[in-house]
Amino acid sequence: MKGKLTHVEKTVGRVLRLLCCCLLSGNLWAQQHVTDTITGKVHVIDEVTVSTTGRSRNVISTAPTQLVTQKQLLYQGITDLSDALRRFSGVNVRDYGGAGGVKTISVRSLGSQHTAVAYDGITITDAQSGQIDLSRFSLDNIRSLSLTIGDNDDIFLPARTVASAAVLRLQTEVPDFSRHAYRLKAEVKTGSFGMLNPYLRYDQQLSQKVSLSAYGDYLRADNRYPFRLVNGKYVTTEKRTNNFIETYRGELNLTAHTSQTGLLQAKAYYYNSFRQLPGPVILYNNVSREKETDRNFFTQLHYQTLLGSKWHLQLNGKFNWAYTHYQDTGNQYPGGMLSNYYYQREYYGSGTLMFTPDGHWALAYAADYAYNNFNSNTTGGVRPYRNTLLQTLTAKYQSKQWLLTARLLASIYDNGAKNGAASKSANRLSPSVSLSYKPFSQQDLYLRASYKDIFRVATFSENYFARYSSRDVSPEIARQYNVGITYSLAQPNAWLQNLNITTDGYYNKVKDKIVAVPFNMFFWTIVNLGRVDIWGADVNVDATIRLSQKHRLMLNGSYTLQKAENWTDPTSPYYKNQIVYTPKNSGAASITWENPWVNVVLHATMASARYTVQDHVETNRLPGYGEWGMALYRTFKMRGFEMAARLDGVNLGNKQYSIVKSYPMPGRSFKFTISVTI
Repeated sequence: MKGKLTHVEKTVGRVLRLLCCCLLSGNLWAQQHVTDTITGKVHVIDEVTVSTTGRSRNVISTAPTQLVTQKQLLYQGITDLSDALRRFSGVNVRDYGGAGGVKTISVRSLGSQHTAVAYDGITITDAQSGQIDLSRFSLDNIRSLSLTIGDNDDIFLPARTVASAAVLRLQTEVPDFSRHAYRLKAEVKTGSFGMLNPYLRYDQQLSQKVSLSAYGDYLRADNRYPFRLVNGKYVTTEKRTNNFIETYRGELNLTAHTSQTGLLQAKAYYYNSFRQLPGPVILYNNVSREKETDRNFFTQLHYQTLLGSKWHLQLNGKFNWAYTHYQDTGNQYPGGMLSNYYYQREYYGSGTLMFTPDGHWALAYAADYAYNNFNSNTTGGVRPYRNTLLQTLTAKYQSKQWLLTARLLASIYDNGAKNGAASKSANRLSPSVSLSYKPFSQQDLYLRASYKDIFRVATFSENYFARYSSRDVSPEIARQYNVGITYSLAQPNAWLQNLNITTDGYYNKVKDKIVAVPFNMFFWTIVNLGRVDIWGADVNVDATIRLSQKHRLMLNGSYTLQKAENWTDPTSPYYKNQIVYTPKNSGAASITWENPWVNVVLHATMASARYTVQDHVETNRLPGYGEWGMALYRTFKMRGFEMAARLDGVNLGNKQYSIVKSYPMPGRSFKFTISVTI
């Protein structure tokens, strides 16, 4: 007994020491099915879950890449897409509060317009605002979620996928027909503040080469959560009002293997939401009557095949339609009501050709074309459109020690308008290069460095909105520099089964940053403002610890140190001030105890103070926050079906905080999920 007790004491000591080291630690990543851009073949690699070990994708990548799989979403106690992104280093999520509320991201302080969102490999766009509302997507249908900052090592990609400073990839679930020719999954979530979210997915194998998948979900929430309102020495408890949301979402997928190497995937997607907009919390005026309706439909087609043994072809096509209707009532409007509508359409096509002459080299050329148009009753009758042509030429070299990728992106944006004056067109050549070096053959230690030159053009809102826009605004140019060191340790039979560490330092220089500057309360204009310099460091660590045969601890977290300063005008009082809504310190961590009974997750996120405007006075300071939560989950396997139950507690400390000024986040809340898979 004494020997056993000593072993337990040693194990507990090691766990506590590692937990202390992982307070500034990183997300748990896993390998995924990837296309080898040298051989062109698809290699099926076992996923790295909490019960196995192996090198993670972000360790061997030449550019910072963070990935979390469907299983890890469960293991880390992640509740929704915005929660998943808050666990990533270098990411700032702008959240207006409540289930289904608007959520956008900024990566390394470059702004949400610099982050592309790819859904099953094809980019989602919003020509109106340039921002993608991530609340439109549910994690229930997601197989993996990844974020790449800079260029991806996979060169067999459409040109638009790499035409941004960072890309967030959402890969939907792939049906498993190993046991049956069909699969049915039903799930219901219910929780605090009137939240109800049923979900249904059905997969059918029509033949050995063809399968069909359909899913849909419904979400509604009152979001009438309490918050504290401070008015001098008086503190009252209020409730959020005018915060109801109701959404419908559906998707249909068809997958066909047209030959031994040919793959065809077709998708149709529809989203419909109605939400009340609560507005900012203002003393003596907590009434809002704003509401918004959003509808989005798109259909996309993906095809790839081998042409002989060395040539690879990929074709993509997409049609996208989006509608937004904003309404507000009040005596300040003629007739007592403001009613604005917005329509946008896109036609998109892409072709990629890759040549792999040997086992070391790969060359790829991609060409994308997109046509966007937009009309609204807020643009003074102007009906703008844009033709976009993107082309990339990429070379990749790979050996046992070196991985090198170089790319040149040529961008042409041709702007026009059916009525009125059009904004000016733009074009640019954008180079990028990234490399990874493995100095020791027996150790998974890598050194990496990358550079990317990228730019973005003004959105339709920035060019054409009445009393707000400018036709003459220049493209915003960003140059990204990154150096990093990564390490991976895998020893399945040891107490420390798995350890992955990545550390990156970066510098971003933004020129001609596009911002809105007010002339008075009613008139704003879009201008280019000089320069923003962004220095930072990201740290990610994850570990798997074996306590016994059936007990494991999984620790992961992330930390970001960021200094994003306005270097526009040395004579300005705002010179070298931290840019708005950018914390200098932020991070997240979680610890999971996997056991035969009920799995337990503890998780926490934090961010330091931010400023809401350029003037750094106390009244403009948004305090920092830290919140923690807990998840309990268990899976039951029975004859013919599988059942899972999960209970989430969020912000259990009932911390009162805001991510956006005057938009309080919910306090303590709970969510219960039960699902059945047949």
